[in-house]
Amino acid sequence: MRKAHLPIILLAVFSLSAQAQWAGPSTQRAGKWETTFGLYLTGSESSDGLNESSIDIDSGYGFGFSAGYNFTQNLALRFDGSWSRADYDAVLDTEDNGLVDISHRLDVFNGQFNGVWNMLDGPFTPYLQAGIGWTYLDSNVADGPPSTGCWWDPWWGYICSNFYSTYSETNFSYNVGAGLRYEFGRGMFVRGGWEHTTIDGGSGADPGFDAFRAELGWLF
Repeated sequence: MRKAHLPIILLAVFSLSAQAQWAGPSTQRAGKWETTFGLYLTGSESSDGLNESSIDIDSGYGFGFSAGYNFTQNLALRFDGSWSRADYDAVLDTEDNGLVDISHRLDVFNGQFNGVWNMLDGPFTPYLQAGIGWTYLDSNVADGPPSTGCWWDPWWGYICSNFYSTYSETNFSYNVGAGLRYEFGRGMFVRGGWEHTTIDGGSGADPGFDAFRAELGWLF
């Protein structure tokens, strides 16, 4: 989903907030830790770099998790992590061969420390978040010849296998997001939302990823 949809999402969130008369009595989030685990879906993205380099990333899939602490009913600090995989096409500006086209699969690990504002005190609440962290990108393209490792396996005997180092990097990133949360008793809750993460590429390309989370959580 593109950034142009952000005003529509925020409008829907605030509309739900205004209509949430059924939100029920206040729950006891304040002073409690929480953790979640669930699905993480990423949207497609295109970005241009220096010297006609570029990358086109397809939509992808993975899983998300989080751990956080609720200081009050409304304010929380949370670490959100995710792993996702997506196919991509890239044009690389190489020193020896000029522009080179490649197609491969990208692995992304994203870790963000987020401040969260839960708008309502009750079990149902829209939320807004913003934070900073880092994003690890693995192109899965080998950056040199393989290295060979050997070991003794109790079942299969002496085994040797090749291991490849790949082009990868870790960059500073930041995000904003919005979503909905509902607590349904016994310390359990569900949450689903959208977030946009911008990666500081440092080379003229600063790709941004739209993603959706759908997670089951526990308060303790």
